[in-house]
Amino acid sequence: MVKYLLVTFLFIGFAQASILKEKIESFMGEKKYKTQKNLIDILFKDERKFLKEDASVCDMKVLEKLKQNGILKLFYNEPQELNLSFFTKDNSLIFMRVINESLSSMGYNFFLTKRALQDRNGFLWEIVISTDHIVDPLILADRLAQRGSFIESVEKVEKNSWKYTINTDNIRIDAKKVEADKTIKLKKPIKPYWIEVEDMKSISFVSRLADRWHPNIVFFDEKLHIVKNYEQNRVINKLKLKIPNGVKYIKIADMHTLSNIKRGISIYLKSR
Repeated sequence: MVKYLLVTFLFIGFAQASILKEKIESFMGEKKYKTQKNLIDILFKDERKFLKEDASVCDMKVLEKLKQNGILKLFYNEPQELNLSFFTKDNSLIFMRVINESLSSMGYNFFLTKRALQDRNGFLWEIVISTDHIVDPLILADRLAQRGSFIESVEKVEKNSWKYTINTDNIRIDAKKVEADKTIKLKKPIKPYWIEVEDMKSISFVSRLADRWHPNIVFFDEKLHIVKNYEQNRVINKLKLKIPNGVKYIKIADMHTLSNIKRGISIYLKSR
């Protein structure tokens, strides 16, 4: 019996080591992995540190270790087409916005959608970026964390292709949180204002007299489904709107151009 248990433990240990090494090699590439094999053995000597409770590999810890030691290739010799796939089990609309916000904050403002697929398993979004370096997984993880999400797993499918599985249970967009029962002055907008208004009863607006605001206000629920849309194709200086139940975000813009509110606007939120 003791011999059987010993063999079993040894088998599990070898299996876990094999899985870890396969993951490391996939991130580094076969050629670089072989040339750095001795260093890899030292860095990942304590294999348990890089495994989860279910014995699967903790991808982010592996990537962090590789990056810390300068053996994670982040740059190409010349611009390449980088394919990125993002998968989540729910929240496709807000998910796409959060990925967009996260990439934009890293300097990736232009990319093409290759595929967007929703099925019973979840939502998959594939994009293509022309770049001279890969999207740093650790920086991406930090940007996603700021928006209530985290990377569950990372897979390097091919040389220029990565797949991320992301947990979005507590996902939120980059929206300004505003204190209730207090007038807040918003500065000149570079893009539409996004305000978080959960548990708020109403919102009042005051535009600058020198501006010519044509209100374009959209109310969204927590998953970014539109609940209500308010538009007015005439100049408004003061406006008060009731916030419907279930609304979490409000987008504030002008029907024609943000230059019409270039001096900013003031808002006042009333709590429920």
